[in-house]
This record gives sequence, C-alpha cells and structure tokens, in this order.
Amino acid sequence: MKKSIYSFTSAELTPINTVRTILLFGNNVSTYKFALCSALMKQNEKNEIKFFDLRDDFLNELYKHYISCPHQWTAGTNSVTNAFDEYKLDGDWDKLTGVAEKNIYNNVFDAFHNVGGATISSQFRLFEHDKKSKKLVFTDQINQLLVSSSLKTIIQNENQSRWLLVEEAWKNKLSPNLLEYDNGEFVSINKFNERVNLRSAVNVLLPYQHGNCFYCNKKINVCSNKEEHDFPDVDHLLPFKFLSAFDIHPLSPNGIWNLVIACQECNRGCNGKFDKPPKKLFFDKLLNRNLLFIEEHRHSLKNSILLSLSANSAIEVEAIMKSVLNKFSLFDSWEPKNKY
Repeated sequence: MKKSIYSFTSAELTPINTVRTILLFGNNVSTYKFALCSALMKQNEKNEIKFFDLRDDFLNELYKHYISCPHQWTAGTNSVTNAFDEYKLDGDWDKLTGVAEKNIYNNVFDAFHNVGGATISSQFRLFEHDKKSKKLVFTDQINQLLVSSSLKTIIQNENQSRWLLVEEAWKNKLSPNLLEYDNGEFVSINKFNERVNLRSAVNVLLPYQHGNCFYCNKKINVCSNKEEHDFPDVDHLLPFKFLSAFDIHPLSPNGIWNLVIACQECNRGCNGKFDKPPKKLFFDKLLNRNLLFIEEHRHSLKNSILLSLSANSAIEVEAIMKSVLNKFSLFDSWEPKNKY
C-alpha cells in the first residue's frame, strides 16, 4: 500500500474510515464495489449472510445505476450488462439472477478489501468470504456500523456520491471539471470569478477528512441544520475574495483543489475564518490531501486537480500550490481557538 494511502487509513482506525478507505482508494474496474457497499448497509446486525439473501439488494442497486448510466464497467458490455438489457425488456427477474449469480460472485467479495495494491488487514475487514458455504461472515467492524442508523446513512450518502463521480468520470473519459450533482444532473462548478452552489462537495470531500472539520477536527454532522455548530460548510481554504482579486489563471477559486469542509464555528462563527487565509499548517494539510487525490484510481477528482492546476504530476501540483501560497505571505493568518 502506498505511503500516502496508508497514512490516511491509519490516522483514525474506525470502521467507518475503513469503509471510506475502500470507497476512496479501491481500484474501480467496475462499480460492483459500490453496489455491494449499498447492499451491506441495508442489513441489520448479524453473524453472517448468505449470498442469496444479499443478492436482490445488490442487483437492484446495480441495475438502478446501470439504467441511469450504463458506464459501470471499464470493459464495456459483458454478460451482466446484456442480462440487464434483456431484463429491461422482458422483466424476467429469475433469468437475470441466473446470469448474475454465475458472474458477480467471482471477484467482488474477494476484491472488496483491496486498496492501493494491498489488502486491508483481517482485523479491519467488514466480512470474511466463505466460498464453500456461499456466505459472508460479518465481523465486529461491520456490525459496529449496522447497529447505527446514522452511520449507515452517512456511508450510503458518501457511497452514492462516490459512485456518481466514478460514473461521470467514465462517461466523460475522466472529465477535467469538478462536477456537482444537482437536481438530478451533473454540472460543472469549475467557473472563475463566480460564486456557485458548492453543497454537493460535502459528501465528496468529508470522507477525506474522516468526517471531521478541516480546521478544528470537530466531528461534522451532515444531518444538522445550518444554524448548528457542527453543520458542514464548504469553505475556500485560500479565500475566494483574494484569489479572484489576484486573477491567478488558470486557477479557479471554486476548484476542488481549494475546497475543504469546515464546521459552522470555524467558517462563519464569531471567531471564524471568513476571508482570512489560514495558518500554513492548514495549507500543508490541503496540499497533502490534494497529493492524496493523485493516488486515486479512475475518477474525475484526480484529473480535476491536475488540469485545474495545469499540472502533469504530483511534483508539479506541489510546486504550483506553493507558488500560490507565497502570494498570501503578507496577510494575517487565522487558526481556530478551539481544537478537538
């Protein structure tokens, strides 16, 4: 496993962050991983589950996404996609499951825990694959999630956001734009000198922060309302006002490279950041996160970082971002009064 991915994974060894590691850094040859994650999060706490009892949730989720976006596999059509096309016409569920059961169980369970060229250690896995008995044996890791409806909701939201990004990246052959899912469709938010709605970035970026505020490290509550202290705000780490004034083309203030998730207190409270640049340690944290994006596999955020910074490599990303930081050296910097 690459050092940057390992650092992310080991920073906070909780079950939900194990799932986040899988969703963020697992290889995306197909989107089976997302369908399986969704099916698992629909279960209740238990010792094990038979393939048969997981099958319908898994297939329904995969079929729903296939109908809305056929780009679910890098290799294009296969026996499962052909079966989906036939099911759309004849509605024969038994025929569909007959085809699917011969194909979907071959690799999806074994590959689920593969991340960054390595496999997650057994003590952190969500399940063990019992091929002989055709079942998954649930671990304490997954059951800690399944007993909490709020954790399941968080994972489902992050899983769907990640899935939509991968679909759109494949559909557009790794689109260079930061994409926002709004009112049922993706739109670009990579505009310059224009404020745009950034709310959809919450479920995309929060997993990289382990669900915490980027600045004070307080737990963020995606279910809170906008007046509560732990409400997730989307913040421009380097202030929109200054980046726009400097007119640093081709950089966009709204680019994913410059966005983080902050709590209400840090972003707009009485001691909040507002239009101040943060202390250098937070810039370094942003730089490390963006370099982490470069390690990701087959989705648009990696490409967005590279193209929005006119960079071709991690080395160039680092050089360009440091040159931008130098423009803020004359301004007073900010840091939160309280850290968690």
